[in-house]
Amino acid sequence: NHVSSICSTWGREHFKTFDGDVYQFPGMCEYNLVSDCHDTFPEFSVHMKRNENNGNPTVSYVVVTIIDFAFHLSKDVVTVNDLPVKLPHYEAGVQVERNAVYIKLQSKVGIIVMWNLDDAVMVEIDNDYTNRTCGLCGDFNGVPVYNEFLLDGRKISPIEFGNIHKVHRPNDDCEDPYEEEDVSQERSDVFFCFSCTKLIDPEPYIQACVQDMCGCTNHSDDFCVCSTLSEFSRQCSHAGGEPPNWRTSEFCAKQCPFNMVYEESGSPCVDTCTHQDTSSFCEDHKMDGCFCPPGTVFDDISMRGCIAQSECQCKHGKIYESGEVYRQEREECTCFEGRWACESLSTPSTCAVEEGSHVTTFDGKDFTFHGDCYYTLAKVERKDDASPAFTILVKLVPCAHQEYDTCLKTIKILLNNDRHNVSLIPGSCFK
Repeated sequence: NHVSSICSTWGREHFKTFDGDVYQFPGMCEYNLVSDCHDTFPEFSVHMKRNENNGNPTVSYVVVTIIDFAFHLSKDVVTVNDLPVKLPHYEAGVQVERNAVYIKLQSKVGIIVMWNLDDAVMVEIDNDYTNRTCGLCGDFNGVPVYNEFLLDGRKISPIEFGNIHKVHRPNDDCEDPYEEEDVSQERSDVFFCFSCTKLIDPEPYIQACVQDMCGCTNHSDDFCVCSTLSEFSRQCSHAGGEPPNWRTSEFCAKQCPFNMVYEESGSPCVDTCTHQDTSSFCEDHKMDGCFCPPGTVFDDISMRGCIAQSECQCKHGKIYESGEVYRQEREECTCFEGRWACESLSTPSTCAVEEGSHVTTFDGKDFTFHGDCYYTLAKVERKDDASPAFTILVKLVPCAHQEYDTCLKTIKILLNNDRHNVSLIPGSCFK
């Protein structure tokens, strides 16, 4: 259960602080969602802005600043310090990636930001930031209401609290929202169909859902009810529960690419053809998203969607089907279900003595040696019953007519180390 380290916003105007307060703030300006307020120079900040899309509020962008790097996330492009980057992107201890449902930013400073490219943003931070944050997510002190909705000893409204955290931009004519009368009278008990009501108090989400419905001009629009139901389902998963797959093709439907299926709670670490054991080492919390059906992995080589592992290809410069082979100078590799099985090839190695003093070893090392005796050039033990052991001796002597040179005079080959089985080769060069 890691709900207490998560802040989120969703739907038309809903926010949940780290400390568990659920409140409504309909601001459409840029706001500080959360930042590290303990130091003079904060380690991070997360800003966001909503706009209207076909009558429904949606998040238009998220800006995450970590030290000197500003990551601007939008639906169309991600920039770092105003320069566009391709995903996945890793820089300065920050990884930004995108899947079928979310853009995810994770930093080594202890913050994770996830945006569903629609209405919902989630921020999770390490406990090291306890009582060090400010913004719409609150102060992370573990106490609801205290400090967030108290100002100079008086209780303030969510509207006043939200306006305090407006980010003032030059030439920004965005207007602050104003107080409205609460018209919520109805109730909805659909949340009690979830199995998480013992882990999470459903009442704030019921009220949020009622407010959505009361403020909705088009009651046939799924957005009016689905956004808060989706958030409650996410919070259920964060709390360690297992939300049911409550969506249908007619109610709050989600579309997934390829042949992936939408699940309310699954491992975000996806097994692929190139990384088939990702889920085995995954420590990330479960979340909603598009997943491959059981028994399949995602084809990240030819992008064919979810396939059986036995259908996985391999890639080395080009794509190889399972069973195909590529050879290198000293290696032969066979593609098998997305993985390479490689064997070393036996290739002959050469040792040489040239001009009586220039030696090259089997490993390619060259050196010069002037001798006047018999020397062991190579000694090889028996590999098997069919292979003989042998020793090669060379006799190096000073050259007769060249005072400072060495000549190779004789080569002896002893088979099976039998001194009665010797071959004598007069030589000047031997390999």
